[in-house]
Amino acid sequence: MAYTTIALVKDYLGIPSAETSQDTALTAAVNAAGDTVDGYCGTSFESTTASRVFRPADPYVVYTDQFNTVSGLVVKTDTDNDGTFGTTLVITTDFVVEPFNTAPFTMLRNVSGTWPTYTSNRATVQVTAAYGDQSATGVPYAVQQAALMLAARYYQRRSSPLGITTGFQDWGPMRISRQDPDVHALLAQYKVLATA
Repeated sequence: MAYTTIALVKDYLGIPSAETSQDTALTAAVNAAGDTVDGYCGTSFESTTASRVFRPADPYVVYTDQFNTVSGLVVKTDTDNDGTFGTTLVITTDFVVEPFNTAPFTMLRNVSGTWPTYTSNRATVQVTAAYGDQSATGVPYAVQQAALMLAARYYQRRSSPLGITTGFQDWGPMRISRQDPDVHALLAQYKVLATA
C-alpha cells in the first residue's frame, strides 16, 4: 500500500513536478516505503473489506485480524462442524468487539453463549469486516510522513550504494545510519506487539 505519492516525494526532494525521467525509480521507492511501514508495524493501514475465518481461543473469545469499524461487520459461525457458516450473529446481542471504545478492534467476545469449538480444530467463526488499521479519517498523518521520509531515503540511496556518502568537506565520507530515528518515532505507536 502506498501511503505517500510521487508528487509529494518530488516536492519533498525539490524535484520539479514536470520532471518525469525519475518516475519509475520514485514509484519503486514509494511502494517499498509502504511495504516497509506495513512490515515494521505488523499491520496494513489500507482498509480492505474481506471475509476471513478464525478459530476461537476459548469458548468466549475469538481473536481476529485488526478491523477498524463495526459498520458492515458480519459475524457467522459454523455450528455443524461442516465448514459452512450458516448462523449469523448480532452485535451487542450475541457478541461485542474489543477493545471497547476505540478502533482498531482485534477480538470478539461472545455474550450470549459460547463460540463453537470442535476436536477437528476447524475454524468456526467467519468475520466480514474492513480490515486494516485505518482510522475513520484515513491513514494516520504519522504513517504518511514516515512513508514520505522513507521513500525519499530509498530514492536517494542510489547516491550511496554502499551506505557511505561523500560531500562533507570537513569530515570526509560518512556512513549513513541504518535506522532513521524520526521514522521510528513516527511509527512506534502503531507497531502491533506479537503475542506468543
